[in-house]
Amino acid sequence: MSGLSHLDSRGRATMVDVGGKGVTRRYARAWGKILLQPETLAAISERGIAKGDVFAAARLAGIMAAKRTGELIPLCHPLPLDWAGVELLGLAPAGNESRARIIIVGEAGLAGRTGVEMEALTAVTVAGLTIYDMCKARDREMSLEAVGLLEKKGGRSGHYFAPGRAFPLVEAGDVVLEAGSAVFWSLAEGELEFRRDQPQGRLCGRVTMDVILTKELFAPESVSETVFCLGDSLLVAVADTAHPDGGSGGGCLRVEKPGRIGPDALFAFLG
Repeated sequence: MSGLSHLDSRGRATMVDVGGKGVTRRYARAWGKILLQPETLAAISERGIAKGDVFAAARLAGIMAAKRTGELIPLCHPLPLDWAGVELLGLAPAGNESRARIIIVGEAGLAGRTGVEMEALTAVTVAGLTIYDMCKARDREMSLEAVGLLEKKGGRSGHYFAPGRAFPLVEAGDVVLEAGSAVFWSLAEGELEFRRDQPQGRLCGRVTMDVILTKELFAPESVSETVFCLGDSLLVAVADTAHPDGGSGGGCLRVEKPGRIGPDALFAFLG
């Protein structure tokens, strides 16, 4: 019990005093997903939900919730965020699954004395609940699942990233990925390599993973149904995942959210 910072010497819940801590740049990214009927996702995409633009409302709700996390969770500090963001990506049913998915990614950052992981997690959760609220008349079987922290930076704990889901890139260059551009991946003995614009183009970075995990993750039947993080960007596989030059063990990803790859960049997969 003594290792829990929110308990005092008498075991009572208390707010942590961060006044003596130094100000550092803090960042956090969280994710989650909504499972829903394919017809509901189609209606969202086609602006066919009676309550309005679901993704626009959910994005704004998540950002607003991140800014008010200290009011929602009793022992959280009220933080003057420098920035918060929410991204939403809809995916068709994977493999034999009957339900579609909406991947939700929430981010928050500030220069402060305490971390912003709760703000990122709150953004994801409230964005998901907003989707549910706007679509529940059409699909009451929706579920919000797998909400969790993907990474956090800043403070004494350094750079944390979710084990088994996120992996640090090596040889990561200072590369900017624009929305709609292509990133090509190749796989050899558990090492993934990412290159921009063409299979032999500029190196974005490499990552070493467990061979079995890599083969499962990048199997032809699954790679086209997953959202990937590459640095600050979000990507999905194009319909034809094979190299355009006919090569094997590789494929193409399309950048859905633009971003940058640089020091401390991660590769991560979101189911």
